[in-house]
Amino acid sequence: MIFSSSKCPLPALVDWCRSLRYSLSAGLDPVRIFKQLAKSGPRALRSLAEELAHKLADGQSLEEALEPHRDQFPPLFLELVAVGEQTGRLEDTFQELEEYYQATLSTQRNFRAQMAYPAIQFIAAVFIIAALIFILGLLGSNMDPIGFGLTGTTGALIFLGVAGAFVFGVLLLFKLSADNVRLRSKMEGMLLIVPGWGPALLAFAVLRFAVALRMCAEAALRAEKTMHYCFRATANSAFQKGEERAVAVAKRGGELVEAIDASGAPFPAEFRETLLMGEETGNMSEVMERLANRYREEAERRLRTAAQYTSWAIYGLVALMIIFFIFRIASTYIGALNAA
Repeated sequence: MIFSSSKCPLPALVDWCRSLRYSLSAGLDPVRIFKQLAKSGPRALRSLAEELAHKLADGQSLEEALEPHRDQFPPLFLELVAVGEQTGRLEDTFQELEEYYQATLSTQRNFRAQMAYPAIQFIAAVFIIAALIFILGLLGSNMDPIGFGLTGTTGALIFLGVAGAFVFGVLLLFKLSADNVRLRSKMEGMLLIVPGWGPALLAFAVLRFAVALRMCAEAALRAEKTMHYCFRATANSAFQKGEERAVAVAKRGGELVEAIDASGAPFPAEFRETLLMGEETGNMSEVMERLANRYREEAERRLRTAAQYTSWAIYGLVALMIIFFIFRIASTYIGALNAA
């Protein structure tokens, strides 16, 4: 989850996981814990905490209480909570989730910091071009600097409107994907083929799979249950569409390696070899823990690379805009001199 949902802000989710972990370690009842979170927990989740407290008091499990809110929480959170509740290891689950989302939050902040300067440059370039269109109009010049018939005050406003609509469209797409788990998983699946972003999203998906697999291995869940939770936890449609095939192989008694092979999901060869080693040695939990740490570092590194590629693309776009306008103005000026 690179971009957190506005319905469940990542800092609030980290606070929730931390509070739940401490409260469970102190032996508090889940109903009481959520009642406390409804009063003093993160504001964005207080009403939800109160609703969960009522549902738990009525005898529902935490998994059942969270089900109507599946589009509000990251898949990894929901799947690991289900595993932790079934195995009586919720405290360990919330510790794992807290560490994962804390690392994700740090990654998000670093990514936004990297993108700030290129974004500022793009906005500055847009306003400079709009100012050029406006000033030429004030001077009474008929020069059309961008070649689309935009001159004067009206032209500058139209140019700003088009540029603003483009930026708004990009931000709206990110918001919709952040607020809709299914849309986000489809986007992450489709973007796997995009240079720069593809390797980063693949690393995040494999990381989430490894974290879920580690928890399932420690809980000694059946193979088919493990595949069900792990594939859903990836939050990536390229992996999730192979869930049924993987579960079918696991139900027939196949190895986990055979299950992921049957899924058709784009697992790296290294992951498959490590999984095979974990099955052969019987140390699946330890192997997945090491692999999760490795892919956490890999995901962060890949995301930095994706941010660099994106910033270069923005720099390139700004440079092309400037070069285009320089040649456009020069050719117009030369044309005017020749006509004179």
